[in-house]
Amino acid sequence: MALEALFRCLFSKQDIQAALDVALSSGNIDPRDVGLATELSYGYLRLMGRIDYVLSRFLQDPGKLPPKMRLAMGVAVYEILFLNKVPTYASVDWAVEFAKTKPGARLSGLFNAVLRRISELGDRAHDKNFYRENASLPEFLKRWYSCPQWMVDLWWRTYGEETALQYLEAQLSPPAMGINLYGHPDADELFSDLAALPEVMDIEGMSFALPPGTSFEEEPVPPLARQSFAARQAIEALNPDSWASPVWDACAGRGGKTRILLEHGLKVFASDPHKGRLSALSRELPEVETFEANAATAVPPHEPGTILLDLPCSGLGVLSRRPDTKWKRKTKDLDDLAKLQAEILENAAQRVKRGGQIAIITCTLNPDENEGLVANFLKAHPDSVLETEWTTSPHSGLGEFFYSALLTVK
Repeated sequence: MALEALFRCLFSKQDIQAALDVALSSGNIDPRDVGLATELSYGYLRLMGRIDYVLSRFLQDPGKLPPKMRLAMGVAVYEILFLNKVPTYASVDWAVEFAKTKPGARLSGLFNAVLRRISELGDRAHDKNFYRENASLPEFLKRWYSCPQWMVDLWWRTYGEETALQYLEAQLSPPAMGINLYGHPDADELFSDLAALPEVMDIEGMSFALPPGTSFEEEPVPPLARQSFAARQAIEALNPDSWASPVWDACAGRGGKTRILLEHGLKVFASDPHKGRLSALSRELPEVETFEANAATAVPPHEPGTILLDLPCSGLGVLSRRPDTKWKRKTKDLDDLAKLQAEILENAAQRVKRGGQIAIITCTLNPDENEGLVANFLKAHPDSVLETEWTTSPHSGLGEFFYSALLTVK
C-alpha cells in the first residue's frame, strides 16, 4: 500500500494524502496496517534524500533500477534504519520477494546483498559525519536534511545559518497535532478533557496543539476537526476581533480558517475554485454562504468589509505535514506562484470596501511570496497601510511556519 501511494505521488504527481487514500480504499484494513502504511509513506518522503545517499554508498548507480524497484529498496532502507519495531530480516524478506516480481531482472540477489550491508551500518547511519564524507557544506546539508539543494540555498541565503538550520531540522519530523473544537456538539466536555492533558503544548480559543502522533482511546462522534495550530496563530496575530464584517474568505478550501472566523463571531461568506473543497466546507459549516470562484478574478456577491486571502503558495513552511512538496517544487514554481498571488491581491484590493482590510496568510518560507509580495503591493498602492506583519517563530516547536499580514486599503 505504501509503495503504491508513493509511486502515485512521485511519478503521477498526486498529493501523498490523496494517493494514500486511494491505496487504503481496497477494503477492511487493520488499523495497524493503516498506521504502518502511513508512517512508511510520510517517513520515506521526509528522509528520501538521506536514504538516496545511503543507497549511493552501496549501489554504483541507483538510478538504473526500474523506478518501482528503486522505490521498494528505499522504503526497505527506511524501515531498517528508522523503524526499530520492524525486524531487519522482515524488511529484507519482503523487499527481496518484491524484487522477484520483476520478470527477468534478477534483482532479488542485489536487494538481499545491499539491504544486508545497509543493516550493518548501525549507528553510522545516524551519525552526521557519515554524510559529511567527501562533501562540501551545501552537499552535506542536502544529504543530512533531505532537501533539494535550491531549497537549502534559499533558506541559508535568506534567513542566515541559525534560522535556516532550525527550519531544516523542523521539516524532518511530523508537526504538532492541531484540533479545533468549534461547532462540535460536545465541545465543552471535550475542551475540559483536552485542557487537562499534561502533554498539551498550547491552547488558543477552541484550538489545541498536541504532540505529533497523539492518539485517543476513542474518537468522538462526529470526529474532531484537525487544523494546524500554527495556522490558527497566524490568524490570531492579525486581531480578527477588529475586522469589519462581512468577511469574504476568498481562498477558503475546506473551511479551516472559516471555522476560526465564525468562532470570533464574524459574518463570513466563502469561495474557492474547487467544487469538492466547497462541498466539504458546506457539510462542515452549513451556515456559511459559498460560491465557486477563482480569487484572481472573482466578483463577490456582497461588498466585504474584510477579505481573507489564504493564498496559494509553494508550501515550504509546512513540509513536515506535506513532505512530498519538497520533491515536486521547482524554483520556477515560486515565481509563478508569486505572480498569481499578486493577481489575487490586486483583485481583492478592487473588491474590498474603501478603508476595509485585507488579511494575507501563506504557509511558505520564501520572501517573494511573503514580505516581497506585500512590499510590491504597497509600492503600487501608496495610500494603503501595512497594519501588522507576523511570522511563526523558528522556536515555536510546532513544526510548521506561516506568514501573515493585515493591510488597510484606501
